[in-house]
Amino acid sequence: MAMLKSVRGERIAGNIAENISERGAFIAKVYNYLFMVVALMVAAGFVSFKTIELPISQGLYYGLLFASLGVLIIGMFTSRVWPLNLVLFIAFGILEGLFLGLLAKAYTQAGLGSIFAQAAVLSLVVFGGLTAFVHVTKKDFSFLGGFLFVMLLLLIGTGIAAIFIRSETLHLIYAAGGTAIFSLYILFDTSQVIHHAREGEEVVAAWMLFIDLIQLFKYLLYLLTLLSGRD
Repeated sequence: MAMLKSVRGERIAGNIAENISERGAFIAKVYNYLFMVVALMVAAGFVSFKTIELPISQGLYYGLLFASLGVLIIGMFTSRVWPLNLVLFIAFGILEGLFLGLLAKAYTQAGLGSIFAQAAVLSLVVFGGLTAFVHVTKKDFSFLGGFLFVMLLLLIGTGIAAIFIRSETLHLIYAAGGTAIFSLYILFDTSQVIHHAREGEEVVAAWMLFIDLIQLFKYLLYLLTLLSGRD
């Protein structure tokens, strides 16, 4: 009997160790995809910053905007189709990089290059800090899902209102709200990667984290721009 219990204990311990090892490999793959696409985005942004002259045509601006949106929508319906999902993720990152490179150039020519740099550094610090917090504490933030969905809808509504209402306070609320919401989304999506995402969802998990990072940067940039008194 004692020997049987010992064998069972060894099997259970072995299964736990195997599950932990598989989970670690899954998480590593998610962050490898994330870091790869971030690197490609930075490279595309550098090329865009160095080679495209301002002002640009509205056609190029809207072309990048709608191409990025189109890739994102297709990616939503093909999130489990390998390797198409990875190809679309890479394409999305490159398109975002091209757009951000143009944005960086516009800020630099307007004398606001330091604000762009501050937003980039702050975004990386916040993303890294919140992600590390979830990994260290192993806390599950899935309970934020419903709340964040409602807050995102309110944010979209506020953004639409801000288009038609010239109110500095409303724009500040919009920018600060977006910054807070996507900070919380980093907690939520990181905990999803650690606790709930499954084999085959590596790309979509990395894509969600990438969107969180990009949106955090954009709202932080907008907030810092408003606080500087320049828009």
